[in-house]
Amino acid sequence: MSKKIISNIKTVLATKWSLITMAVFVIGFILLIGVHFYVEFRYKETFLPGITIQGVEIGGMDFENAKSAVDKKIDYINRRGFVYTTKEKPIIIYPNLSAMESTDSPYVLVDWDVDRSLYQAQKLQENKSIGGLLSKVRVLLFGSDFPIIYSWDRKQHLDILQSSFSDLLTEKTEASFEFAGENLKIIPEKVGQTFDYDKALAETKDQIEKLITGDIKLGVIEDKPIITAATIKSMETDILGMKNLGGLYLTFETSDWFVANETWRQWLRVQDNKGNFFISLEKQKFVEYLETANIKGDIEVEVQDAKFSLENNRVTEFSNSQAGRKIDVEVSLNKIRIALAESGELEVELAVIIEQPRVATQDVNDLGITEIIGTGESDFSGSPSNRVHNITLGADTLNGLLIAPGEEFSLVGSLGDIDGEAGYLQELVIKGNKTIPEYGGGLCQIGTTVFRGALASGLEITERRNHSYRVSYYEPAGTDATIYSPWPDFKFLNDTENYILLQTRIEDTKIYFDYWGTSDGRTVSTTSPIIYNIVSPPARKEIKTTDLEPGKIRCTERAHNGADAKFDYMVQYPDEEEPREITFYSHYIPWQEVCLVGVTEEELAAEQEGNATTTPDEIE
Repeated sequence: MSKKIISNIKTVLATKWSLITMAVFVIGFILLIGVHFYVEFRYKETFLPGITIQGVEIGGMDFENAKSAVDKKIDYINRRGFVYTTKEKPIIIYPNLSAMESTDSPYVLVDWDVDRSLYQAQKLQENKSIGGLLSKVRVLLFGSDFPIIYSWDRKQHLDILQSSFSDLLTEKTEASFEFAGENLKIIPEKVGQTFDYDKALAETKDQIEKLITGDIKLGVIEDKPIITAATIKSMETDILGMKNLGGLYLTFETSDWFVANETWRQWLRVQDNKGNFFISLEKQKFVEYLETANIKGDIEVEVQDAKFSLENNRVTEFSNSQAGRKIDVEVSLNKIRIALAESGELEVELAVIIEQPRVATQDVNDLGITEIIGTGESDFSGSPSNRVHNITLGADTLNGLLIAPGEEFSLVGSLGDIDGEAGYLQELVIKGNKTIPEYGGGLCQIGTTVFRGALASGLEITERRNHSYRVSYYEPAGTDATIYSPWPDFKFLNDTENYILLQTRIEDTKIYFDYWGTSDGRTVSTTSPIIYNIVSPPARKEIKTTDLEPGKIRCTERAHNGADAKFDYMVQYPDEEEPREITFYSHYIPWQEVCLVGVTEEELAAEQEGNATTTPDEIE
């Protein structure tokens, strides 16, 4: 066969394969376009088949039904709680902690953000690119499981867990020492036991992320001290040498305080740094001295924002701004350690941290505040006295607050420390198997009113969480916002070109937040909340306890119907053709009445022995 014929055959074959390749490409492209139009038409309002949120099937559902499906699984976890078992007793820690005196408990350990989790899947379906189209095809063929987005206060969870089991095991004791005349008295270490909390929290995290339940068994591990008597003995000469260093002078600016050797050497302790032992100072004892000697009171100053009010429609200042100042304990301790190590003159200037006010005193005539742009209102009728006190204090704290243009307002940040020093009163909260006092009950009335005021002003809401349960103070359902330091928080953006001034007023049992500013022509409308998916609470739960007399019953939590609520929020800006619209969804957990029943120790032991594992309310 000639070379020419072979060349012609190759040309024909190459052309044929080119045509086949092109045909395949065209057919594939047409199929993709077909799939695109099919998906756009068939699943315009629903999720694609095969989409799941952490194993919960939502394919073919619209947003609301998908949210309900995921919420239902989370509700079960909320009611069952995280169950931790030992030989002696089980402990249940609920994702939403319970306040005994008020119904608007904001104490959230775990918060699953179902809306944001669903938006992940929605974003995939809204992707119009070729890559997005291929992703949709993969979902149709193989499915796709999206993770659940959540927040978890791991530290508080661990604190509750450790506190609940603190009476069961012997804690370890580090070796220590004290001065006895010319000698050093060494107090030996003691080996202790602890539960494997790291493993327990890892299993807890797994349950949170996978939306699963099951008892978590706490294993016991030996807890060995790091500082031993032998360690201190090897450093005895250096420790005793501290007696000869004399007194310590603490200074700040023109003030100084003399600390006798007999006093400051009681702060001494041995510390470990990855196997390297050195003489250090005990932080807690140092802080206690700063307080008892009033050094802290002489130096520290609270930061204070400028506050403003309205007189004759003009903004006037009623509280000057003031920079804050507090002792930097860590830096100051390190300076003392260095001075001791150098064995020179024991004079140390205390280090301080300067905190600048968020809003400084300025020319109030340039703020651009001329009118009320929105008002929030709520009613706290029937509140106990401590709740009314906290609401009033919170309102006073925010009264006169300025929010700069472009600033994101944080309610938790603006309220500051919520404790006894700030004047707040306590309420009882159930954490694990203990009932302890917490400060600030009722501040969610502030959160709800600020939320409603921000809506009325047409501002952009950047963070909001509804209460876990429906609360009578905040009807209609769906228009509430819960807060608790450090989270959940309520935040909004001042997206106007002028300052916003908050003015608070309480009239009888109603609280108002007036938002003063300058209108930019935006208009606001909201729909009335729609309440749906109303679910009756489970049967009453009884918890046997020896804290009450046998036979006595004390109900700590009231029953709540579960429900969903939604309303639309629309803001029409003057320079935009279409309004910006968002739907606020709220989900309220159905919750059973919980009562403590007094029993004897024998009855409780028999109860716990017969319940090695905890049975949930129902199987979903």
